[in-house]
Amino acid sequence: MTTPSLPSRLRAPALLLLLMLLLPACARFRANPAPGTAEPRSVAGTVRHGERVTVPYGTVQDWDILVSAAQMGAEEPRSDADNRMLAFRVMAAVYDTQSWTVTAQYRFAYASREADVHWVPGTAHYLIVRR
Repeated sequence: MTTPSLPSRLRAPALLLLLMLLLPACARFRANPAPGTAEPRSVAGTVRHGERVTVPYGTVQDWDILVSAAQMGAEEPRSDADNRMLAFRVMAAVYDTQSWTVTAQYRFAYASREADVHWVPGTAHYLIVRR
């Protein structure tokens, strides 16, 4: 009894597809991890303006960071029609070899206090992923 096989014209594309699917999975694993250690591949959390996010191991060169706005703006009950969000900024900058400083700020204006517009601290979500 013979086993069925792919026609020769389909073998190369099938092998290429298999390789394309398996290669990213193989690249995720480090060679010879330390026995008994579970090194995280990603870490997520929330941080306030000006706080630092530290890598779990290695340096910031080994990781990528993504930050997004979490809590920005203000609420003034029964007066939503005249208030406005002017701008917000959320970013991370390298602080040292093992951490980033997160900027999470917004500019908000109350209609009754036009002159009192300044940057206000907010919070941000972060995700760091091992390269």
